[in-house]
Amino acid sequence: MNGKLEIGKEFTGKCLTVTDYHVNAFAGLTMDFNPLHVDKEYADRTRFRGRIAHGLLSLSISLGLISELIHGYFLYGFNKVRFLSPVRPGDTVCSHLRVDSKNEKGEFTLYYCTLTLKRNESTVLISEMIIGEERNNHDDSKISTGTEN
Repeated sequence: MNGKLEIGKEFTGKCLTVTDYHVNAFAGLTMDFNPLHVDKEYADRTRFRGRIAHGLLSLSISLGLISELIHGYFLYGFNKVRFLSPVRPGDTVCSHLRVDSKNEKGEFTLYYCTLTLKRNESTVLISEMIIGEERNNHDDSKISTGTEN
């Protein structure tokens, strides 16, 4: 686990320039071929005046850019996600995570966090995300790896 989650702690993830490849690959993976994402001529005539990335692609990118900083935890869920501004091919976005609170639930500790994705200093996505951690109630040295003699 790279970063220990504690209330008030903040993590700044990597940045990524979103490309046509990202948008088209996501469309193919999800079967979401909405012309706002894949058809330049159509998208140019809309209020967006050009192609935009899928909202869920932006959310996935925001989580991916921060994920290497929080290895050892799992995604429990999202309470709220807001897409404040479209992300377009060519935009460079950066991810940020803040730990707001925590709660014990069964064998897990749940961390309630704010995940944001920014383009320059402008927030394009904000979400309330819950990250889980299993409380260590067992002795890992007794777990079989299948390689013992």
